[in-house]
Amino acid sequence: NTTNLLHLLRMGELWQHPYVNIFKYYGVGQWKKSSKEGDVASLMDRVVKCPIYKISGTVPANNYIVIPKHSSQSAGLTGSHLCVLFKPIPGQFFTIHLEVVSSCGVLIRISISNIYKQFKASATWLQFPFIVSETSQQWSVLMFNFPHLLRKYVNREYSHIKSIKLCANMFVKNVFSTSKAYNPHVIDKKVKLIDEITKPGDDPFPREMRYPVPNGHTWREFYEFIVFPPSSENLSVSVPNPRSTTPVNPSFVSSKNGERVFKELPVVKNKASNASISMRSKPKKASEKIDEDFQNMSLIENVTISPSKRNKKNKKDKIPPICALKKVLGFGPCKNFEFSNNTENIYYASGSIVVMQSIESGSQKLFTGHSDSILTFTVDQADEYMTSSQKNSPLIRIWRVSSQECIALVKSSEEPCSILHFSLADKALLGVTCSRPRSKLILWDTSFLKLKGDISIICEGSCSDNLIKGQLSPVSSSKMATCSSRSLQIWRLRAGKLKSCSISQFFGLEYVLRDLRWGSVGGDTEGFIYLATAAGIIIEVDSSKASTVRCVDLCAAEGPGVKCINSIGVHSAFGVTGTDDGNLKVWDSQFGEVILNVEHESAVKSCLISANGLKLLAVTETDSVGVLDATTKSYSTVLRSHSKKVTAVAVDPCQRQLASISHDSSLRVWNLDSLSQIYEVFSAGEFPTTVAYHPYKGSIVAGYSKGTVRVIEGGNVTEELLDLTSCITSTTFLPNGEYLYVSDALGTLIMYQATKTQLVQLKSIKHIVAKGGHRCPSAVQASRDSRMIGFAGPTEHCVTVLEASTLTCLIKLDVSSAVSSCLDSVQSVVFGTVLSRDLFVSTMSGKVLRVDTKSGVIVSDHQPYPSSTSHLLVSENYIVTANQSKFNVCDYSSMAGLQKYVAYHAINHMTFTPSLTELVICGDGISIWGFSGRKPGLNFNKDDYTTIAKRVSFDQESGVEESDVVESGIMSTLIEEDKPQSPVLMAPTPDLLEPVQSDIRLEDTLDNSGEKTLDMSSILLDPSPSPAPHPLAQTVTVTDHHDKGSDSELENVSALSDDNSEELPKTLAPINGQHPFEISPDSASPRSPEASPEPPLALRHITLDSPKSTLSEKRYMAGTDSCGLELVTMLGNDREGRANVVWRGTVLFYTLGNVIIAEDLKTSKQEHLIEHTETITSLASTCDRIASCSGAHKLQPSQICIWNADTFQLLHTCTYHEHQIQCLEFTVDGSYLLSVGNYKENALVLWDSNSWAVHTVAKTEHYVHAVACDPQNATEFVTAGKCVQFWILDHKQELSVATGTLPMQFIRSIGDEAEFTAVTYTDTGMVYIGTNTGYVTLWDPRSTACILHWSAHPQEVDLLWYQNASLVSGGVSKNLKLWNIQNTDADDTSVMLHDELEFDAAIVSCVMDEQMNLGIVGTTSGTLWYVNWEEKTSIRLVGGHPDQVNDIAFSSGDTFAVAIEDGSLRLWNYEPLEQAVQFQVVSASCTCLVFRPDDSTRISAGYGDGTIRTFDLASVAMICKMAPHRQAITILRYSQNGQVLVSGDSNGLASVINSETGLIMRVISDHKKSTAAVTSLNFSTLSPHWLIATADRRVSVWAADWETDNNKMICWLSFPAPSFTPSGDPVDKNNYRSLPPSLALFSPLERDTILYAGYGLLQEILFYNFKTKETVRKINLAHWATALDIIPNSNLIVIGSHDRLVTIVDYTSGTFQDFVAHDNEVGIAGYWEKNNVVCSGSGAGIALWNVKV
Repeated sequence: NTTNLLHLLRMGELWQHPYVNIFKYYGVGQWKKSSKEGDVASLMDRVVKCPIYKISGTVPANNYIVIPKHSSQSAGLTGSHLCVLFKPIPGQFFTIHLEVVSSCGVLIRISISNIYKQFKASATWLQFPFIVSETSQQWSVLMFNFPHLLRKYVNREYSHIKSIKLCANMFVKNVFSTSKAYNPHVIDKKVKLIDEITKPGDDPFPREMRYPVPNGHTWREFYEFIVFPPSSENLSVSVPNPRSTTPVNPSFVSSKNGERVFKELPVVKNKASNASISMRSKPKKASEKIDEDFQNMSLIENVTISPSKRNKKNKKDKIPPICALKKVLGFGPCKNFEFSNNTENIYYASGSIVVMQSIESGSQKLFTGHSDSILTFTVDQADEYMTSSQKNSPLIRIWRVSSQECIALVKSSEEPCSILHFSLADKALLGVTCSRPRSKLILWDTSFLKLKGDISIICEGSCSDNLIKGQLSPVSSSKMATCSSRSLQIWRLRAGKLKSCSISQFFGLEYVLRDLRWGSVGGDTEGFIYLATAAGIIIEVDSSKASTVRCVDLCAAEGPGVKCINSIGVHSAFGVTGTDDGNLKVWDSQFGEVILNVEHESAVKSCLISANGLKLLAVTETDSVGVLDATTKSYSTVLRSHSKKVTAVAVDPCQRQLASISHDSSLRVWNLDSLSQIYEVFSAGEFPTTVAYHPYKGSIVAGYSKGTVRVIEGGNVTEELLDLTSCITSTTFLPNGEYLYVSDALGTLIMYQATKTQLVQLKSIKHIVAKGGHRCPSAVQASRDSRMIGFAGPTEHCVTVLEASTLTCLIKLDVSSAVSSCLDSVQSVVFGTVLSRDLFVSTMSGKVLRVDTKSGVIVSDHQPYPSSTSHLLVSENYIVTANQSKFNVCDYSSMAGLQKYVAYHAINHMTFTPSLTELVICGDGISIWGFSGRKPGLNFNKDDYTTIAKRVSFDQESGVEESDVVESGIMSTLIEEDKPQSPVLMAPTPDLLEPVQSDIRLEDTLDNSGEKTLDMSSILLDPSPSPAPHPLAQTVTVTDHHDKGSDSELENVSALSDDNSEELPKTLAPINGQHPFEISPDSASPRSPEASPEPPLALRHITLDSPKSTLSEKRYMAGTDSCGLELVTMLGNDREGRANVVWRGTVLFYTLGNVIIAEDLKTSKQEHLIEHTETITSLASTCDRIASCSGAHKLQPSQICIWNADTFQLLHTCTYHEHQIQCLEFTVDGSYLLSVGNYKENALVLWDSNSWAVHTVAKTEHYVHAVACDPQNATEFVTAGKCVQFWILDHKQELSVATGTLPMQFIRSIGDEAEFTAVTYTDTGMVYIGTNTGYVTLWDPRSTACILHWSAHPQEVDLLWYQNASLVSGGVSKNLKLWNIQNTDADDTSVMLHDELEFDAAIVSCVMDEQMNLGIVGTTSGTLWYVNWEEKTSIRLVGGHPDQVNDIAFSSGDTFAVAIEDGSLRLWNYEPLEQAVQFQVVSASCTCLVFRPDDSTRISAGYGDGTIRTFDLASVAMICKMAPHRQAITILRYSQNGQVLVSGDSNGLASVINSETGLIMRVISDHKKSTAAVTSLNFSTLSPHWLIATADRRVSVWAADWETDNNKMICWLSFPAPSFTPSGDPVDKNNYRSLPPSLALFSPLERDTILYAGYGLLQEILFYNFKTKETVRKINLAHWATALDIIPNSNLIVIGSHDRLVTIVDYTSGTFQDFVAHDNEVGIAGYWEKNNVVCSGSGAGIALWNVKV
């Protein structure tokens, strides 16, 4: 039994003292007393110089060493400490499981792993995350202190160790059980204490436990020591990882002194455990003070702090914090507001900060400490305490309002609290967490918070609804009310448990609830509950009886017009409502009469009544906050905010004003002192991207997303520039105000004269600035002395510096491999101080380079962040760098004295005020920081630099790095030296630098006398001479522009030469013998036809034809409320898409053209995501985001859009690829997005999903067809194409690649020319890859070898999907196969075909559920199929068209028909939208069709072979076939009575046919002379006339008497046109296809009037009266019309255009609206009167629009 076992253990303690070599004692290697499983191998390690064991495998639980061998045995190790000597395998997961027994015999399992994301604990199990950093790849000693650990986390006493289990992936040397605490830093017992790490009582490691250390070095240089848990004298305080979902959970972190310790954190338990958070009553130690600072989340990043005598001596070296947060501007995303008790202040949240702001003065108090955006907060009635919660953390902070300090942390549950409320009656706190669809209620007792500083949980409850509001009763904390959108829940605390009563019907009716408030009536102690509804009704509920008292219809009380009630407030004397119509209304207590009304410009989303009822607060939809004084009835706006993220700010140099721009399409100007808004400029349909103040005029210049540049003075737009058409990336003034420089996303740079009244364009250069909008708003920077401008360009790997007044090139630097071997690119540039000649360049690899602008060499480099530095700012003495939500301040001269700060939001832009005393940072909001740097003219003390240099030297010799800390309030500042391996690079002295030599070749191309536009797209990079570099400086390749092979205006420019200069070395390693970004002058241009590679033949590879049209950049898009058309349905799935289907629950995402369709599978309702301009080819999804990609067209690069998968909102747009994107894939954790270019580019781009910046770029020698990411590891993926390549992102954030190998016998089976076209991972890490020869292969990524193959299909395999030991394959052969996989071992693999389904075309996309039973399959015919493997069925889910749609016809019923180029005629039902019938003709294309007007069951179709077929839809049969033409029929129309059918062909011939007999009544050849196709046939509804129009702009009008067979031409019209096409080519009279079609039809609104649109001198619609033979009027168009129809009921004309737009034009006034839904020319636009629908068609896609006017 347990007692005997403990006795035996005590007897055996003696032999275990002082330590036990566990591997030796249990015979690890002989495996008699221990056991191994999986991949465990013995190796010799050169570092530790002894045998070790490597435990590896994809699944850690299947590969391990366990001690003892059998689980029924106990190790019986009684040592108080356990030391594990191990090293994690880089990039892999590992796990350690320890089972220990407490003194009372309870078995406790302790697990440590880098798989875990957060700390979890129970009575018998502890789970700790292990954060693996770059330094964690060293050999380490992990030492557990079990007595301390068990007392701390489970409140038990330690007895012994039962078992040890070491799981993959790690190298392990040994494991020791010890009864003493050893310290590896102590070499001998007699050695005295060398520093603060060594403490009395520490013993040196025994020889068996030591790692070898070379002579002259210290232990800490090579190894790590991890203590768990740590002693109280040595704490590590670190800002949490921003990617962690629970940033304050316990985790292993690294310290600066080589020791890694466990971070101490408070633990809150429930009331039953008698443990809680308590305030410290005794004086705090230094370590406790730092820990408390971390609790309060200091704005300055902290590091390990240890007591040291040396700190006292070096106090003089400390520099106080330079930055301090002063105030914030704006609020959100939390929209909670609270009044203070005295009603003089309001509380609100701004990002991760709670602000208390004075209503009168605007002064602020800031509560800082949260690490993410605040979800909700609440303040108690006495203004003593406040509680707040944040996103992604279950912790709740409790603040003391008076001191602004956090006094306690409470863990709510596993989810963050979305609702918090203090009780007014007694001390209780209500919290609600929502984890859809359930909610959890927690009630805390806060009565002892003031006395003891602790709180406890009273009880918990749960609810099946998603709660939106919750409040405790004002009379008792034992009663509370919550509501969801559908029901009210009344809760009561009884016997320690929460009981609820739910009410979902009120007087038998259901309402959508929006708000909840408690109120008391007539002294009732129970109180009444008031509910606000979306129907404009107030519901009063008696909480004691849980019954509805009354429902007050505010529409009846106030009259029509009362909208949805968003918020309600209840006071004893009155009530308040905020509604969607913008009214804040004060009612009497019965809500029967309006006492006071305040109208707002937008909906009132929230309202609040102060405790004394004297003030009311309203929050509007446009994020303005106003306060109404009930006594004086005065209303004032106290707060305004941008509703979306702020992208840039600018400070007025003349007065204390601040301009900000945001994605909410507004530019706002604020008073910098009072933070009040001065004015706002709103731009509909576009948003500002850049903003700048003129240095002395005070006017604002703003650039916009569509290329517009506006000059704003006093809130009025005084000038508008339309020289650019792409997103503006910078508007930069010279500091002297002489010139303005504007750049756009296409790389164009324009120079304006800025000293005159209006801006005057001087010069324009194309393709000189690096393309893309991610450097906005500071793409171009000006030097302080107004002599130079600098920017990234012409490629992202280069920096260009131009002379400011002439734009002559001074220097160009290639930084692609300046300081590292990896390919690098420029992120941002900024010039140094006025007296310096520095240019600072930040790169994507994280480097900040200091470049001398005269010599072009890098004189120093610095890396403030592991990833890229997105923003740079220079003051007189300091450099400020920013990345994500952090910014650093370091000394200008030496890059020393680093101070790290954490902003409360992501940083989008930052700037200094003119006095350099304030730093303004914008992101989700705007924060203003005090900047207390040294005044201009002062320098650092020389002794300080000497001291720093000496300390760095000492640290290099001793291996000890040192940090100094200064405490100021709640903040701690770090002064950190560079690491020993990165010594400070000193700047060269000026006398050693040579004068700069200008780039004559670029100078000669610029004409300084006037305006000139250059196209630099074909300029090549070539090394140019440069002076010898300084001995201490690093060099980069200095390049300029030259192109000998180009025929551009630059071809005669001579090269720069200097016999005395030396060519700088090329630092970028060549790839396959060629420099990746330097092109030889003899080579062909990348865009020339000679350089274009041949496209692959595989169907999997995307090779789209270049579209004939381009989306118009000038279009008028009406707002949602005023638009005349509403896109309802897109018909079809894109046949060009590859992997373009995403299935999320009941929502199916797929693409058609440039539109993403999100269709609800239950209701068939569609949402349309429109942002792309070209065809979308692929989709990728992660937990909450969807990525889509579209191809490049002309100068527009490929586009990647990131969408919110739940709200369908666009989150970000990325551009990099110059050609089509072949593949798109998220990593398993969503931290990266991988995009692969097509065969023209062969580029792999890894995007950081936090900033959406390019993380890594790799070029491949061969093209890639498919890519798959490892489902177990976020840093590994595989590509398949011409070859198979396995990729890994290593700890240095560099991509490494290994090419797979095929055994010779496999090559003979698969084929020498085989290509790999599909790829998928298994759950064990193996990879299945399909080939274009129909084979499926199995690969082992560890050996990069193919271990299995079989013939799965007769043709190319384009689809593979693996799940649950099942594999689905499909491809060109049109069949989908399900395979059962028994084992992935090469020697014993069983592959069996389980089932097979056949489809209508090649399979190119598929998604399956987790059980592999259900799935959705997409084919090249444009259809999506629902697959059920259990029932062996496939059902067409989404119908489409496999080829071009030529015509659409509407019946008088609920069906319409489509003519397809592949010869098919397809009939569709409108509701539901399903294909009903299909008629297929194989020999010819179906070109046109028409329903018979008197019989909707008959339809006639024309074909490309000149035949006409008539079908009977009732019998589904062809009833007639005739051949009236020899050429292709272009149009068919029936007469009004349906007796006559008229056809036109491509030669201009028209035939009049009897529809009953099929006999040709007449052939009209008047138009045949020109051999132009018949483009229009139309019958008048107001007179017996009809017309023919042909492509040569000729129209004939005929008077018809069908009964007598008499047709007479009464009018012949010929419209003039230029002799050249719209593109400028001569008109070919034998081929009019290059011209817009001639469209003519009779007006149904005006008798004898014809509407004509065609090619002419102007783009217009002509109204011609053929009776009076005159043009009545004209309507000008913005685009050439390609389709035309009239909506008679709405007096509208619907037009399809060549520029991809659907346009509706007012018949009378000519006003118009444009709509976007197509990726090519809109050739079909017709009106369906029966359903009031407009139908447009382009390519194979059809869009249906509801007419709203």
